[in-house]
Amino acid sequence: MSDITTVILAAGNSTRFKANTSKLLYPLCGLPIISHVYNIAKKISGKKVFFVCNPKNKKDINSIFKNPNIVIQEKQKGTAHAIEKVKNKIKSKNILILFGDTPLIELSDIKRLINKFKFSKEKISLIAFETNKPHGYGRVFLKNNNVQEIIEEINLETSQKNINLCNSGILLANKKILFNNLKYIKEHKLKKEKYLPDICKILSNKDISTSYIKCKENNMIGINTISDFVKAQNILQKKYINKFINKGVIFLKSESCYLSYDTKIEPNVVIEGNVTIKNNITIKNGCVIKNNSYLEGAVINSNCIVGPSARIRPKSFIGKNSKIGNFVEIKNSKIGNNVAISHLSYVGDTYLGNNVNIGAGTITCNYDGQKKQKTIIKDNVFIGSNSSLIAPIVIETNSIIGAGSVITKNIPKKSLAIERTDLKILRNKRVK
Repeated sequence: MSDITTVILAAGNSTRFKANTSKLLYPLCGLPIISHVYNIAKKISGKKVFFVCNPKNKKDINSIFKNPNIVIQEKQKGTAHAIEKVKNKIKSKNILILFGDTPLIELSDIKRLINKFKFSKEKISLIAFETNKPHGYGRVFLKNNNVQEIIEEINLETSQKNINLCNSGILLANKKILFNNLKYIKEHKLKKEKYLPDICKILSNKDISTSYIKCKENNMIGINTISDFVKAQNILQKKYINKFINKGVIFLKSESCYLSYDTKIEPNVVIEGNVTIKNNITIKNGCVIKNNSYLEGAVINSNCIVGPSARIRPKSFIGKNSKIGNFVEIKNSKIGNNVAISHLSYVGDTYLGNNVNIGAGTITCNYDGQKKQKTIIKDNVFIGSNSSLIAPIVIETNSIIGAGSVITKNIPKKSLAIERTDLKILRNKRVK
């Protein structure tokens, strides 16, 4: 079924989130909360995705997406009121309604909803879930295994509060049926809002059935507070880690690791404890990422050892069979094959060839106070410990830099470069 326009409701003010920016922008596993929802929506509707925003967060949506279709809900008068605002924009036969703060929804959930809608021939279908803690959710009441009514928490009678079948808010409807009946939804007295779930009772009274599917509770979590955000992130982390475990990746202490939404890890990789993998990381077969390492925006080629306590910064490439050891930082650099940078070094804005050894305490001095300069170290070079390489500089093949040197000039191939002042030993006259 391709004739579906998706509407993402995103007009909330994030009041309960207690943050300086809209909750929709918060990075959930490296991706803004609302982007998780949009990625599902565009797989269903392509370019036919609309955001219903408030005047304040319109700028936020524009900052994330390129030329988004935005409709403004000037005053937040409920979900039914929000859908009314988009009525004249919808050209498709059917409308899918998602929420910008429900990011754990899976594409498979939406496909099941579409199949239910299509094959049951109902005019409206929704997603429900069961929970042991239903407080706060609208409860779903059934008749003949279809949805007869949804009652919000605030309107429940005491005897109804133990019902554990809850409404996710996500629904798929025939556009004509939906908009022809929105006008019958009444404003609730306490909150002065029109709730979209009330459409179920209105349709039921007209003998128009609402079908439903049940999904996992965890997939339906809405993020209203920081606590909700932490819960959602923990769920998503477990999902990502289990995905890689099933593909042959070993996590020695999985509960202490962090992965991003776009992390790529090949089989036969070992990830030790307290490893943070931020956006844009690829780790290839046979690598070991040791404790307390932090990786971001880089490619780690096959059979490398990284860490413990190493930092790989964006735009870095680590060649095959290389070692980036403890307290080594790599930034915007290409590291060749069979390279050893075993400990206590900084390599930034650098090209390293193959079979290079970087001794402990070596620094590429890449910043001249105005701009970053390049260091080029070619194949088979040995850099002695505690060396400072003042960029821009080129060290040619098969050269050796003596320990403790400060190198300010290009070094030709097959050379030994040593820069040291003479050692002076003077008698300490204070010692008797």
